[in-house]
Amino acid sequence: MLLPSYNLNALSASAVVAVLLACAGCFSTTSVTSPVEGLVTVNGEPAADVSIVFHAQQEQPEMYSRPSAKTGSDGRFLLTSVSSGDGALPGRYLITLTCRVPPAESAGGLLGGGVPDSVPADQFQGRYANPQTSGFSFEVRDTHNVVPPIDLKLP
Repeated sequence: MLLPSYNLNALSASAVVAVLLACAGCFSTTSVTSPVEGLVTVNGEPAADVSIVFHAQQEQPEMYSRPSAKTGSDGRFLLTSVSSGDGALPGRYLITLTCRVPPAESAGGLLGGGVPDSVPADQFQGRYANPQTSGFSFEVRDTHNVVPPIDLKLP
């Protein structure tokens, strides 16, 4: 039995619509990350230029496994995973913090009469650079997240 041609066209159009709807989720622009912001201080004062890295404690896609940020002059930061300020995937993280001093300002640098260091020195001397010993962690939830103020001490 032959079906009328208008039924085949309707069937074909329905199939195309179904495929397009199914693929719509494949190309979703909805972010899977949650915004994360916070404040870093040193001895209670806003800390500028501190690099912050969140180290995921659970399995995550590589591009999301180490969201990071750098504090502004006011000590505030917005975490970035893929695009600026997009945050992090929900989950538990250990936090590391470093603040690199330009070579000319480090002890063996030009101002100290020595040869410039090849790697800028960490102002905190590595105290907060190891995720296992930094002493800071945070759980990102599926909402807007505000990390409690992180107050660092100089060595």
